[in-house]
Amino acid sequence: MHGNIVEKVKGFLLKPAETFRATSSESLNSAYQYYVILLIIYSILLAIVISVSLGVTYYTLPLTGVLGSNGASIVNAFTPFLVSYVLFIPYLMFMFMLFGIFLSGFWYHVFVILFGGRKGLAQTVKTVMYAWTPFFLIGWIPFISIIGIIWSWILIIIGIRENQEMTYGMAALVLIVPLILTLIFFIGLFAVIVSFVGAIASILPG
Repeated sequence: MHGNIVEKVKGFLLKPAETFRATSSESLNSAYQYYVILLIIYSILLAIVISVSLGVTYYTLPLTGVLGSNGASIVNAFTPFLVSYVLFIPYLMFMFMLFGIFLSGFWYHVFVILFGGRKGLAQTVKTVMYAWTPFFLIGWIPFISIIGIIWSWILIIIGIRENQEMTYGMAALVLIVPLILTLIFFIGLFAVIVSFVGAIASILPG
């Protein structure tokens, strides 16, 4: 099992097109098990990184004088919060990604259908699961995580191309169009919130 996972990881990183073709006949269960194992490893590493980075910053604050003469007591008072935060954030991300991968796969499959994909929903979901490989490997590293995201996006395009019998152009649209729509959504949401807050501020006295 573990040897198979290592071989898959190497395949998706070094020979993604061939590996996507080789895994196209595998079950959704197999892809999800692979995804969850990498997700667990990623979550543990993320928790370690968050705990170390926050811990170093948090416990050196009294030495900087930023918190004043009561710095040590303030740090001690907020220690339970820091511990709960370090444990909760990785867990929250783990739960979100554990279940959200199916919603993500369905979201992409809508555009697979739109742009001429020939295979079923399961192939798209498996593709997205496998495509997260680079992100899980380096996404827990600060600042380097953006490379993992971009790399995974590239794998989504390659995987959609191979598993849905589409051209690279159409496969790229399957990724790009949802990203644009998501960006427009958040820009619109931000504009609505800002305009609402502005309207409330304008009618309040003084």
